Amino acid sequence: MLLSDFELEKRERQYYEAILLYLKQGLKTLIEGLNSRISIKEDWYDNFIKTARRGYKASDLDTGAERIFHHFFAYFLRFPNSSPIGSDLMFELPDAFIHIEIKTALLSNPSDYKGKINIGINQTSYAVNKVFIPNLPKYYHLSSRMEKPCLTYIIQIIHEHAQPNIKALKLVGIPNGQLYQYYGKGIFQSGKGGYNKGKDFRYNYSIEPYFKLLSKRYNEKIFRAELVYLAQGINRKDITNLSDIPVHFQF
Repeated sequence: MLLSDFELEKRERQYYEAILLYLKQGLKTLIEGLNSRISIKEDWYDNFIKTARRGYKASDLDTGAERIFHHFFAYFLRFPNSSPIGSDLMFELPDAFIHIEIKTALLSNPSDYKGKINIGINQTSYAVNKVFIPNLPKYYHLSSRMEKPCLTYIIQIIHEHAQPNIKALKLVGIPNGQLYQYYGKGIFQSGKGGYNKGKDFRYNYSIEPYFKLLSKRYNEKIFRAELVYLAQGINRKDITNLSDIPVHFQF
């Protein structure tokens, strides 16, 4: 059974809050895991640099962060799904399928994180007519009588290159494609591949950073993007383009 628009956004928020709480509870362990690469840096750094194109510094957390989060969520979201189309992490729950994409960005490259996040074709159900057709469905059909919504989230880690310096950890909820009439094309920007390829897009969450239907119903700001962690000395606006985005831990 398909959900009403309001009930769908309510379920998006329900799991957003659950993921946020789990991240907050395990933040110290999570940061330690993300920094674990540094203790053996001498054994991998030179070979890693050889893989990057000349003059470009790639995130050295890109692959390792996925491993850390696989382990981190194993005790919380216990039922992964083996679908070949999906995000880094995909789980089935009693009333939804959840995709969680792990993104990393270097502090020195704000175009990768400031107010927007690049999303691939396998990481969202949000379609933009004649411009972007995603590979994820709005609902998964387990039978003729059972449908579960596809909910998609991004965890982004912003850090310094090859240093134990995690600068920000951000959680973002992407609207399900059913909600296009409310969020429209305004949150959509051309991806790294450009409009012609249509393989990705930049989700400009700073344009509409709230769960719109919930915020309107309850007359308060209910954010789709929050900073689980922000390092001391970093301005939230420099990371998100937003001055009022919630920050849960800063040290």
